[in-house]
Amino acid sequence: MDVISLGGLRTALQTGGLRAVGVTASGGLFFVTAQPRSGGWLVLATTRGKQARGFRDPGKAILLLHEIGVTKIAVDVSGWKPGRAAVEGRRRPDVSARQRRVHGVAKLVAGLVPEGG
Repeated sequence: MDVISLGGLRTALQTGGLRAVGVTASGGLFFVTAQPRSGGWLVLATTRGKQARGFRDPGKAILLLHEIGVTKIAVDVSGWKPGRAAVEGRRRPDVSARQRRVHGVAKLVAGLVPEGG
């Protein structure tokens, strides 16, 4: 399957170049798929455009499609394995570490400020 950028998907939708748009499950992730009038299938790419963009939450994929004007979506969950979402999802250790630091500082500050102000 070839990949398509969000801008390319939006343009293809607006120009009538798509036969169908859907959300397809594979393992624990959901992928936005599109069938162009020329045949074949496309999958929505990551921002950098080199690989398929997987969503852990199908609602986020559907919301994205709704925001660009898609009104009919086919959903295929035949390949869905809910237990795989935690394993296959993107990890952000940098965000996790930052959040731990922020919470640590918040606790420290809360300890320094007397109750009530």
